[in-house]
Amino acid sequence: MQNLFKLQPYFLVLYLLLIGITLGAIIACGALSAPSIFRASAIVPDLQITLFQSGILMTSIFTKLNIILNLVAVFILFYEILALRVSRARIAPLLGLINIILIFLFTLYYTPYILQAQSLGEEGIANVAFDSLHTQSVYVFKALMISLCLLFVIRALSAINSGYKGR
Repeated sequence: MQNLFKLQPYFLVLYLLLIGITLGAIIACGALSAPSIFRASAIVPDLQITLFQSGILMTSIFTKLNIILNLVAVFILFYEILALRVSRARIAPLLGLINIILIFLFTLYYTPYILQAQSLGEEGIANVAFDSLHTQSVYVFKALMISLCLLFVIRALSAINSGYKGR
Protein backbone atom coordinates (compact mmCIF):
# COMPACT_ATOMS: atom_id res chain seq x y z
CA MET A 1 0.00 0.00 0.00
CA GLN A 2 2.93 2.33 0.71
CA ASN A 3 4.13 1.99 -2.91
CA LEU A 4 0.68 3.03 -4.07
CA PHE A 5 1.01 6.34 -2.22
CA LYS A 6 4.32 6.98 -3.99
CA LEU A 7 2.58 6.52 -7.34
CA GLN A 8 -0.30 8.85 -6.48
CA PRO A 9 1.09 11.92 -8.32
CA TYR A 10 1.48 9.84 -11.48
CA PHE A 11 -2.06 8.51 -11.17
CA LEU A 12 -3.30 12.08 -10.71
CA VAL A 13 -1.54 13.21 -13.90
CA LEU A 14 -3.00 10.25 -15.82
CA TYR A 15 -6.42 10.95 -14.27
CA LEU A 16 -6.38 14.61 -15.27
CA LEU A 17 -5.12 13.71 -18.74
CA LEU A 18 -7.95 11.19 -19.23
CA ILE A 19 -10.55 13.67 -18.03
CA GLY A 20 -9.10 16.34 -20.34
CA ILE A 21 -9.10 13.99 -23.33
CA THR A 22 -12.67 12.96 -22.54
CA LEU A 23 -13.77 16.59 -22.28
CA GLY A 24 -12.15 17.26 -25.65
CA ALA A 25 -13.89 14.24 -27.17
CA ILE A 26 -17.26 15.35 -25.76
CA ILE A 27 -16.81 18.85 -27.16
CA ALA A 28 -15.64 17.47 -30.51
CA CYS A 29 -18.62 15.15 -30.79
CA GLY A 30 -21.35 17.32 -29.33
CA ALA A 31 -20.39 20.85 -30.31
CA LEU A 32 -18.30 20.36 -33.44
CA SER A 33 -19.45 17.20 -35.22
CA ALA A 34 -23.19 17.26 -34.57
CA PRO A 35 -23.93 20.67 -36.12
CA SER A 36 -21.95 19.80 -39.24
CA ILE A 37 -23.49 16.37 -39.66
CA PHE A 38 -27.06 17.50 -39.08
CA ARG A 39 -26.59 20.46 -41.48
CA ALA A 40 -24.62 18.48 -44.06
CA SER A 41 -27.07 19.14 -46.89
CA ALA A 42 -26.87 22.90 -46.22
CA ILE A 43 -23.06 22.80 -46.18
CA VAL A 44 -22.78 20.65 -49.32
CA PRO A 45 -25.66 21.74 -51.56
CA ASP A 46 -25.70 18.67 -53.82
CA LEU A 47 -25.57 16.22 -50.92
CA GLN A 48 -28.79 14.27 -50.60
CA ILE A 49 -28.84 13.22 -46.94
CA THR A 50 -31.88 12.97 -44.72
CA LEU A 51 -32.10 13.82 -41.05
CA PHE A 52 -32.44 10.11 -40.34
CA GLN A 53 -29.21 9.34 -42.22
CA SER A 54 -27.46 12.16 -40.37
CA GLY A 55 -28.65 10.61 -37.12
CA ILE A 56 -27.17 7.25 -38.14
CA LEU A 57 -23.80 8.95 -38.77
CA MET A 58 -23.95 10.79 -35.45
CA THR A 59 -24.84 7.60 -33.59
CA SER A 60 -21.83 5.92 -35.19
CA ILE A 61 -19.62 8.63 -33.72
CA PHE A 62 -21.26 8.38 -30.30
CA THR A 63 -20.93 4.60 -30.10
CA LYS A 64 -17.17 5.04 -30.53
CA LEU A 65 -17.16 7.78 -27.90
CA ASN A 66 -19.05 5.45 -25.55
CA ILE A 67 -16.03 3.12 -25.45
CA ILE A 68 -13.87 5.98 -24.18
CA LEU A 69 -16.56 7.10 -21.74
CA ASN A 70 -16.96 3.63 -20.22
CA LEU A 71 -13.19 3.24 -19.79
CA VAL A 72 -12.98 6.66 -18.14
CA ALA A 73 -15.91 5.77 -15.84
CA VAL A 74 -14.02 2.72 -14.59
CA PHE A 75 -10.87 4.78 -14.08
CA ILE A 76 -12.85 7.46 -12.22
CA LEU A 77 -14.33 4.79 -9.97
CA PHE A 78 -10.96 3.32 -9.02
CA TYR A 79 -9.20 6.65 -8.68
CA GLU A 80 -11.88 8.23 -6.51
CA ILE A 81 -12.09 5.20 -4.23
CA LEU A 82 -8.33 5.28 -3.72
CA ALA A 83 -8.28 9.06 -3.32
CA LEU A 84 -11.11 8.89 -0.79
CA ARG A 85 -9.06 6.51 1.33
CA VAL A 86 -6.05 8.84 1.17
CA SER A 87 -7.49 12.33 1.48
CA ARG A 88 -10.98 11.99 2.94
CA ALA A 89 -12.17 14.73 0.58
CA ARG A 90 -15.87 14.54 -0.20
CA ILE A 91 -16.65 16.87 -3.10
CA ALA A 92 -14.40 15.30 -5.76
CA PRO A 93 -15.51 11.72 -5.03
CA LEU A 94 -19.14 12.87 -5.14
CA LEU A 95 -18.52 14.51 -8.50
CA GLY A 96 -16.78 11.33 -9.61
CA LEU A 97 -19.87 9.32 -8.67
CA ILE A 98 -22.11 11.77 -10.53
CA ASN A 99 -19.89 11.44 -13.60
CA ILE A 100 -20.01 7.65 -13.43
CA ILE A 101 -23.80 7.71 -13.21
CA LEU A 102 -24.10 10.17 -16.11
CA ILE A 103 -21.67 8.17 -18.26
CA PHE A 104 -23.49 4.92 -17.70
CA LEU A 105 -26.87 6.57 -18.24
CA PHE A 106 -25.68 7.87 -21.58
CA THR A 107 -23.82 4.76 -22.73
CA LEU A 108 -25.98 1.98 -21.30
CA TYR A 109 -29.47 3.51 -21.40
CA TYR A 110 -29.85 6.29 -23.95
CA THR A 111 -27.50 5.05 -26.69
CA PRO A 112 -29.02 1.52 -26.85
CA TYR A 113 -32.51 3.06 -26.96
CA ILE A 114 -31.51 5.33 -29.84
CA LEU A 115 -29.86 2.41 -31.67
CA GLN A 116 -33.00 0.33 -31.24
CA ALA A 117 -35.22 3.13 -32.51
CA GLN A 118 -32.96 3.68 -35.51
CA SER A 119 -33.07 -0.02 -36.33
CA LEU A 120 -36.83 0.37 -36.88
CA GLY A 121 -36.17 2.91 -39.63
CA GLU A 122 -37.48 6.43 -39.92
CA GLU A 123 -40.74 5.42 -38.24
CA GLY A 124 -38.78 4.46 -35.12
CA ILE A 125 -37.57 8.00 -34.55
CA ALA A 126 -40.66 9.86 -35.73
CA ASN A 127 -42.55 9.83 -32.46
CA VAL A 128 -42.88 11.78 -29.23
CA ALA A 129 -41.24 9.06 -27.09
CA PHE A 130 -38.07 9.15 -29.18
CA ASP A 131 -37.97 12.94 -29.19
CA SER A 132 -38.35 12.98 -25.41
CA LEU A 133 -35.62 10.42 -24.79
CA HIS A 134 -33.30 12.07 -27.32
CA THR A 135 -33.78 15.43 -25.59
CA GLN A 136 -33.05 13.78 -22.25
CA SER A 137 -29.85 12.26 -23.67
CA VAL A 138 -28.72 15.70 -24.82
CA TYR A 139 -29.26 17.07 -21.30
CA VAL A 140 -27.38 14.14 -19.77
CA PHE A 141 -24.53 14.71 -22.23
CA LYS A 142 -24.34 18.41 -21.35
CA ALA A 143 -24.51 17.66 -17.62
CA LEU A 144 -21.70 15.14 -18.10
CA MET A 145 -19.57 17.75 -19.80
CA ILE A 146 -20.15 20.25 -16.99
CA SER A 147 -19.57 17.74 -14.19
CA LEU A 148 -16.41 16.38 -15.83
CA CYS A 149 -15.14 19.94 -16.17
CA LEU A 150 -15.87 20.60 -12.48
CA LEU A 151 -14.12 17.39 -11.48
CA PHE A 152 -11.08 18.35 -13.55
CA VAL A 153 -10.93 21.83 -12.00
CA ILE A 154 -11.38 20.56 -8.43
CA ARG A 155 -8.72 17.86 -8.81
CA ALA A 156 -6.30 20.26 -10.55
CA LEU A 157 -6.80 22.97 -7.92
CA SER A 158 -6.32 20.50 -5.07
CA ALA A 159 -3.07 19.32 -6.68
CA ILE A 160 -1.89 22.92 -7.05
CA ASN A 161 -2.87 23.76 -3.47
CA SER A 162 -1.14 20.69 -2.07
CA GLY A 163 2.00 21.71 -3.96
CA TYR A 164 1.97 25.14 -2.33
CA LYS A 165 1.49 23.73 1.17
CA GLY A 166 4.94 22.20 1.02
CA ARG A 167 6.60 25.60 0.44
